Amino acid sequence: MSLIFRVETLAEIDSTNDALKARAMLGAEEGIVLRADVQTAGKGRRGRFWVSEAGNLYTSLLLRPTKTPAEAATLGFVMAIALGRLLRAVLNVPVEHKWPNDVLVDGAKISGILLESGGITGGKVDWLVLGIGVNLRHHPAETLYPTTDLLASGGPPLTPDQALDLLLAEFRPLYAAWVAGGFAALRADWLAHCRGLGDPIMARLERGEVSGRFEDIDADGTLLLRMDDGALKRIAAGDIFLVARPAA
Repeated sequence: MSLIFRVETLAEIDSTNDALKARAMLGAEEGIVLRADVQTAGKGRRGRFWVSEAGNLYTSLLLRPTKTPAEAATLGFVMAIALGRLLRAVLNVPVEHKWPNDVLVDGAKISGILLESGGITGGKVDWLVLGIGVNLRHHPAETLYPTTDLLASGGPPLTPDQALDLLLAEFRPLYAAWVAGGFAALRADWLAHCRGLGDPIMARLERGEVSGRFEDIDADGTLLLRMDDGALKRIAAGDIFLVARPAA
């Protein structure tokens, strides 16, 4: 049976992710989608503050798949595929996936995806909260990466509700495929639009930086980095940056 989403909309909240996490711990059923016009304490990966002005899409989904923590961690890739499909349908510029779960429009970041989970029963997570922020009408000026928004990229003036409806329509069948076959079932879709695959990159980790060639991603979403000495390094978390190739 296909997952049924139940959308709830609020004018303002501190964090849609935090609100759904609290409800998840109280036993709320999966399928709740919480959207807010404004967040006062939005957050991104690694605890970064997420600017949340009115006009953009800020939403979180409560899900309860029967997955191990490692399997559950790949759901961000699935949402990136869904968002990428939506954006390619309405834009005439390149839309790419950037490891681990960003989506780039013409090389600039347009979204953020934050996955949080809790509880372990029989080796499986009890719940997942998938948070998504998409720049529809404005974007922050000073960030770690270049940023953009849908309007600035030549896209249509979608409202947050319109964008959410389109995103859920793209996500639903992808989520069903992920539940049935894991990220391995969708890995080729993600790689087909991967930013930097085969290119020199620098990966910024919690403890230092490493450089090499972005060789692949594994079935569990791990980035495979080919070092200069030929060794293959597996990277499970970090920020990556493209490195300019030396002039010929």
